[in-house]
Amino acid sequence: MPTVRFVPGSRSVEVDSGTSLLDAAREAGRPVAQSCGGFAICSWCRMQVLEGAENLSAIEPIEARLIARESFAASERASCQAEVLGDVTVTTTYW
Repeated sequence: MPTVRFVPGSRSVEVDSGTSLLDAAREAGRPVAQSCGGFAICSWCRMQVLEGAENLSAIEPIEARLIARESFAASERASCQAEVLGDVTVTTTYW
């Protein structure tokens, strides 16, 4: 099972492969801002991937549009869309 590590702090959670970063954060008790219900509209759930970007699902067109529209940094993903396939470490600006 992949492990998602949340920094700062020492929280991590093991999740089933294919779990979204958003759901992993909720399982770990980390708050995630969101208003669109996980449909890649609001961009509030963006997370910076510190390690393991290659262990996330490929960026699909719906997320690519959001990334372009909201000018995400190269290391950022929409947590409602990015699925965990292996170990990853993430952070946000509000933790």
